[in-house]
Amino acid sequence: METHASGVTARSGAVYLEKRGHLFELVMNRPHVLNAENWDMARDFHAALDEIERSKEVRAVIVTGAGRSFSSGIDLKALSAGEIKIDWFRSFDHAMRRVEQLDALTVAKIRGYALGGGLQIALACDLRVAAPDTKVGLPAVMEALIPGMGTYRLPRFIGLGRARRMVLTGKLLGADEALRIGLVDWVVPEEKLSETVESVIAGVLKGSPAAQAFSKKLVTAAFESDFDAAFEKYLEYQQRAITTEEHGKAMTEYRERKK
Repeated sequence: METHASGVTARSGAVYLEKRGHLFELVMNRPHVLNAENWDMARDFHAALDEIERSKEVRAVIVTGAGRSFSSGIDLKALSAGEIKIDWFRSFDHAMRRVEQLDALTVAKIRGYALGGGLQIALACDLRVAAPDTKVGLPAVMEALIPGMGTYRLPRFIGLGRARRMVLTGKLLGADEALRIGLVDWVVPEEKLSETVESVIAGVLKGSPAAQAFSKKLVTAAFESDFDAAFEKYLEYQQRAITTEEHGKAMTEYRERKK
């Protein structure tokens, strides 16, 4: 990810930033694979967050994906090739935690797929605006994996029963169902997606930055008995999951389908 002297990041790399006054737009930029997440994206995500955290002007961040999808989740090609190990899962979820803890307002602008890690990115944001073609889900169990710290956040959004159903079945939900159960906050026509996101941000930014930042920290911590313990336990189980026979079989089947 390259940054110009103006502070505006070039549209290159797996993630790039665009800056407009007090607003940053963080764009996942692997549209040819529906913004699937690999090491390049994890590294560029952290680099983008470094720049956002350094900025003394930023008050809002739009998180979105280039092309026709938000993010389809973990890059199965990289995973099946052995390029993604437990250190990637640690890095990715650390990035999500950084998003969650930003003082700035964060709004996910979603179209197409928001699956697995894509849904986790959306859940780490403060607000979510979706187009009607949006599909959300945590299909990790279909690849013999655990759906990250989505196992921690999802029940806090939609309740234990619905979260179990989504995690255990891996089934996808459409935009209207996601809205009904609280996974997204607005569903608007595709042509009004950007307009609605900016309108929501404009309304929120009328408030006090300090009060909003403090309130956000309190709300984020409201359900957390012990995040670090949950995170370490998840990493332990993820390590076990990626070494199971079932996961190896799933990756072999994936490679065979691609042939």
